[in-house]
Amino acid sequence: MAKHIKIAIQGGPASFHDTAARQYFSQDVVDILPCDSFVELCDALQDGTVDYAVMAIVNALAGSILTNYSLLQHHNFSIIGERWLSIDQNLIALPGTKLQDIHTVSSHPVALLQCGNFLKHHAHMLPQESSDTADSVRAIKEKNLAGAAAIASKQAAILYDMEILEPNIADRKDNYTRFLVLSREPQKSKAKPADKASLILQVPHVGSSLGAVINKLYLLDMHISQIQSIPAPPLNTNHNVAIDLEHPDLNKLLVAIEELRPLVLDLQILGLYHTAENPLELENKVSLALIDNSLN
Repeated sequence: MAKHIKIAIQGGPASFHDTAARQYFSQDVVDILPCDSFVELCDALQDGTVDYAVMAIVNALAGSILTNYSLLQHHNFSIIGERWLSIDQNLIALPGTKLQDIHTVSSHPVALLQCGNFLKHHAHMLPQESSDTADSVRAIKEKNLAGAAAIASKQAAILYDMEILEPNIADRKDNYTRFLVLSREPQKSKAKPADKASLILQVPHVGSSLGAVINKLYLLDMHISQIQSIPAPPLNTNHNVAIDLEHPDLNKLLVAIEELRPLVLDLQILGLYHTAENPLELENKVSLALIDNSLN
């Protein structure tokens, strides 16, 4: 029987967060709470307004969202899952608008960054930052803004009955974003046992502490799928590092975490959860297989 759950996202209907949340919880009845910022999203989860939250953490083009790591470090949430989503950025405007008529382009700052080459080659279009991709489309529609365009998904264009002037304008076609699914409490899944751990480590700025950590993980046969220096909290002078570990055996994963504790000043477990298929790694494997076949 499907559960009825409420999920906080950053952005509105037809945003990429909206799509990721609905895909991850596809077996449930979902109510979405749109939030203008990630801080608002975290507040909604913290105070019990929602059951879960879905938060973007890294994009293939724009990189990691460091401020979100800071939020995870501050809040005692648990990562219970992840979702990779293909990001189809499109230039969207009122029906009948011509490309040469566009003088402003609004979207979320990360979306604008992902489409830097397109904007560079259309210098007459002035980028304007907004809180959300899809909401930028909605604003143009509701205000009937001639000469304005937004960068957003195909779903946003369909939802608001708008026209795609230029499809797929991101700098690279393999444009994916990784989203985290957050809960106030850890959750176990019998169907999908945990094989991934997200940690935040604190090590001294001097010395070889981080090298010792990486060497230990290598000896324990752990796959490091992500390692990222992140901003330190106020009054914290240590080197803060976010790291994702993967291993098919949960017990070995837990042993590895315990073996790291003597090597670091502090270790925070953000979550133990099941690894989602990473399309970037899959594409790399396919490319290597094609190269290998061509050499044989």
